[in-house]
Amino acid sequence: MDGRDTGSEAAVRRLVVAVVPARGGSTGFPGKNLAPFLGRPLVAHAVATAAAAQGVDRVVLSTDDPDIAAAGAAAGAETVRRPDSLATWDSRTVDAVTHAAASLDLADDTLIVLIQPTSPLRTSADIEECLALHGNRAGGSVVQMTTSDEHHPWKACVLVDGVLRPARDWPDLEAPRQALPPVLRPTGGVYVVGAGDLRAHGRFFVPEVLAQVIDPERAVDIDREDDLVVARRRAGELGRG
Repeated sequence: MDGRDTGSEAAVRRLVVAVVPARGGSTGFPGKNLAPFLGRPLVAHAVATAAAAQGVDRVVLSTDDPDIAAAGAAAGAETVRRPDSLATWDSRTVDAVTHAAASLDLADDTLIVLIQPTSPLRTSADIEECLALHGNRAGGSVVQMTTSDEHHPWKACVLVDGVLRPARDWPDLEAPRQALPPVLRPTGGVYVVGAGDLRAHGRFFVPEVLAQVIDPERAVDIDREDDLVVARRRAGELGRG
């Protein structure tokens, strides 16, 4: 026993802050975060989805772009001005979110929910389920995942100094695919992690990591304009159009 009063700990509700990162530049799909989806810009759709989720106390938009900031504010988000150094093509999302947490002076026990505009088929119910999965754990994260039909990672090798090594173990390379555990991949839709864990580890995957698994049909990530066409079509098929 560590001497903590777990009953009292469970009774204390932690602050939950959803952070929507949306920089202005996009080389593959210019203006991506302001592209229209279900009657509003992608960034506004993400803000509204987060704001509608039970348990989310604040929705914060991290951006360097005034038009994106205006769209987010119209949807109800607070805005944190992202410095240009965190808004380049190779900037990491985790650094932008950590900057937002520092700007807001969020305590370490604050739960941060990462909501990316490029996953528009994520729902408020998904966010609520991820928060429920996290519960009041002292550490660890929750990541929205989906099944993957791609090549099983255990059947891959890496080349080290000209010599092959298995990704996990040699027998995996010859094992029937059905004998291997299912493969999941992140959707990019929802991540939940404590602000303290984010600062300490500099990533969203902090053990013990729990998964919220959704249907692959909803796991659309907007990287190109074609992806947005697919997302709109699937939204219509799901009755959200």
